[in-house]
Amino acid sequence: MAEIIVKSTDPEKALVMLKDAIAKKIALLEYSLEKYRQRLENFEKKYNITSEQFINEWAAEDLEGKDIEYVEWAGEYKLSLVVEENLKILKSLEYVTQ
Repeated sequence: MAEIIVKSTDPEKALVMLKDAIAKKIALLEYSLEKYRQRLENFEKKYNITSEQFINEWAAEDLEGKDIEYVEWAGEYKLSLVVEENLKILKSLEYVTQ
């Protein structure tokens, strides 16, 4: 595991600030992920397939709304993956003081 070292003239306060900032970012990402999942669920219900199947097997021609709907669904799915990865990274952080 890689380490990130942060130096400060007031390490206790800096640690509190960093933890708070990361906690807020996690909360924001969790909120965003929930919104993405809700929108993905709407597409999945409409077409009766998972987003994973859609990405791997479908084309714009398979959708009622054609290109626009395809772009929206694919975009929501890809953004949800980015948010999930960012959450995973932030939640894996360990705080080590010296």
